[in-house]
Amino acid sequence: MLIAVAGMSHRSAPVEVRERVAFPACAARDFLRRLKDHGVVSEAVLISTCNRTELYTVVQDDSARTRMLDALADDRNVDRASLGRDTYWLTDAEAVRHLYRVASSLDSMVVGEAQILGQVRDAYRVATEEQCAGPILNRLFHTSLRVGKSVRTRTGIGDSSISVPHVAVKLAGEVFGALAGRKALVLGAGDMSELVIKHLKARGVTDIRIANRTPKRARLLAERVAGRAVAFDALADQLAAVDVVVSSTGSGDWVVEADLVSKALEGREEPLFFVDIAVPRDVDPAVQALERAYVYDIDDLQSVVDHNAAGRGAAAERGEAMISPAVFEYMSWLSTLHVVPLIQELRSGAERIRRHELSRALKKMDLSPQEAESVERLSHSLVNKLLHGPIAELKALAESGAPLDSAEVRQRLLALESISVELHRSGPGDP
Repeated sequence: MLIAVAGMSHRSAPVEVRERVAFPACAARDFLRRLKDHGVVSEAVLISTCNRTELYTVVQDDSARTRMLDALADDRNVDRASLGRDTYWLTDAEAVRHLYRVASSLDSMVVGEAQILGQVRDAYRVATEEQCAGPILNRLFHTSLRVGKSVRTRTGIGDSSISVPHVAVKLAGEVFGALAGRKALVLGAGDMSELVIKHLKARGVTDIRIANRTPKRARLLAERVAGRAVAFDALADQLAAVDVVVSSTGSGDWVVEADLVSKALEGREEPLFFVDIAVPRDVDPAVQALERAYVYDIDDLQSVVDHNAAGRGAAAERGEAMISPAVFEYMSWLSTLHVVPLIQELRSGAERIRRHELSRALKKMDLSPQEAESVERLSHSLVNKLLHGPIAELKALAESGAPLDSAEVRQRLLALESISVELHRSGPGDP
């Protein structure tokens, strides 16, 4: 059995590759169910964000990687060979460490950003709702959320509020010199869009227009942020009237096409600036070739991120130091799982003996129901105390990596080399 992660992130592939394997929420549910129903994995959780698509699984062995990538290539309709080149495959302690780093935002493009912990939580919730997370990933994701929260609160890595929306707006401000008095159009009405609007307003943008394919969501967001909802099908008119467009929809197709932008530019003299933080991308890359149109996608934000990374190194190092013992603790727990059947066997055997001997003893005594219940509790307590030492030693041996042969361990721990412990069988003279 292996814990394994097959993934692609901003560290391993550019956005034009990542967007091809990105999952909308509904598709993630279907994909997880198929993986489990077809026996490719026994447990699975899928994290898909603007910067990563990662599939955390419990599989039999490394051979599952081929089947997982085959299923991913088929589902996302991508070339299988390129998928194999652009994905990483981590197992056991490396996979656990990777998830802890992801949840702690240490593997994020913007180290310390706050969104990833919620994204990990949402991915785990989807897997549990689809009954695709079992005992191993349940514990892994519970501990990852705890570790991620602890790293953020104890290291101060998230003290300065930096996020992808923050960096996107900062980049727009650097291009225009100042954003006060500028007009902005936000495409999409999700959490990322709301964060974008927060940062636009902080930089003096008061004319903020919000367009979404579902008009109601645009209106609700506009009410919360004092913006203005505009019709999504009037995009051409809106592009001609604004200066900055920040796009973060969940569309799988181009939302802003080159012909649309070309027409918008005909009626204006100033440049039109696009920040596309969606994955898959919303803005057709051909827009970049138009005069006075500037397009920055999520990978282009990296230079701004690097410029703002100073001062986070020490906090990141403290976070890394916190992750190592957490990985060791989880792997120690995982290493004890294969002795669970033996522990259950010991408990079952002891319980059979307890019940048999208790029944024999109660037949010889004239006890009230309350007294019989007291004797029952006493027998339970004695058995638990007798088994505590052997079970603790079993777990310790498992954590140390010692080979465990059930018969040999049972004999050694219970000192049965020369003593045969059997159920007492009634003879002719017994009652």
